[in-house]
Amino acid sequence: MFFLKQLFRAREHMQISPENPEGYMSLLEHLEALRRTVIRMLITATLAMLCCFGFVDEIMALLRYPAESVRTQHEAAHLPADVSVQDWVQAKHTADTLPSLPPATANSLLNTLPPQVKSLALIIPYLRGAQLLPREQQAAWLQQHLTEPALHTQALALYESGALLNSGTDSATPSLMGAFQPGEAFMLSVQLAFFAGLIIAFPLLMYQLLGFIIPGLMEHEKRILYKSVAWGFLLFIGGCAFAYWGVLPRVLGFFYEYSLGMGIANEWRIGYYLTFALKLIFVFGVIFELPVIVIPLIKLGLLNYESMKTTRGYALIGCFAIALVLAPAPDPGTMLLMALPMYALYELCIIFARVEHRNRQHSTPIS
Repeated sequence: MFFLKQLFRAREHMQISPENPEGYMSLLEHLEALRRTVIRMLITATLAMLCCFGFVDEIMALLRYPAESVRTQHEAAHLPADVSVQDWVQAKHTADTLPSLPPATANSLLNTLPPQVKSLALIIPYLRGAQLLPREQQAAWLQQHLTEPALHTQALALYESGALLNSGTDSATPSLMGAFQPGEAFMLSVQLAFFAGLIIAFPLLMYQLLGFIIPGLMEHEKRILYKSVAWGFLLFIGGCAFAYWGVLPRVLGFFYEYSLGMGIANEWRIGYYLTFALKLIFVFGVIFELPVIVIPLIKLGLLNYESMKTTRGYALIGCFAIALVLAPAPDPGTMLLMALPMYALYELCIIFARVEHRNRQHSTPIS
């Protein structure tokens, strides 16, 4: 209730409508305006969500990609340069299948494979067998039993690089397909559509919200509002992209390697993973909105260069406090990746305030 009173009071100070020059509105009028704004925002978000619901499969594939790339990068880091992850994974599946086939059928299958995959599939059983021996005996055992020079050379290269020999079902592979409730997959689709709808509808939602907070704007102030909405959408998308391409893979890679180091299987439940990823991406999109909030206040004269310059220290502490609360992962790396861009955006706002301050000084006539 206190927040609503402060919000309504701020609206009255910014009300510059010719029909209401004093800017006074009763509590019921404020509530009615708020009700209409909330209904419009809900309708906008619902329509966007319904549109995104038809593209849930594509959104799911997009969000799965960072987690799947973690396994791919981990696999590639333990392979020689001339062996691709795709060939290595196919060869491991082939090596798992061959023992269950008759010899003639197994040979027929091998002959249909690319030469690289075929040689890798023949080498893998020997590498797995060598793992059963003491470390100091493994290389000699491979040399003794792999008599073909080409296979022996490739086997030693794989052995020295520490190639992962798992069959795809142990702790080196994150499992993202675990749904433990009957309706979980459907609720995840609704969740994905909801967040995607918020991102798509963000410009309209911001415009409707700002239109309620700052009513009765003059023409030049409306132009500021339109520019803020456009830049806000670009910054929001930029924040989401930064989180998706820059932050999420690093955070997942850290937890993935940490779990392997402790011998813990990376069986990530799909619901928890998507909640984690969506929260991270959405929060970064929101914190990138800082200039959209600050710059219009500078243009309207509610903030100035001097006040922002003297509060740098408080802003830095505030950025880290916000990162501590909003970061979906408790590790210091994630909080730094969230706090530092936020503070950098604040510094950009200070630069903008300085330029605006100089422009106003030059435009003010000397009496």
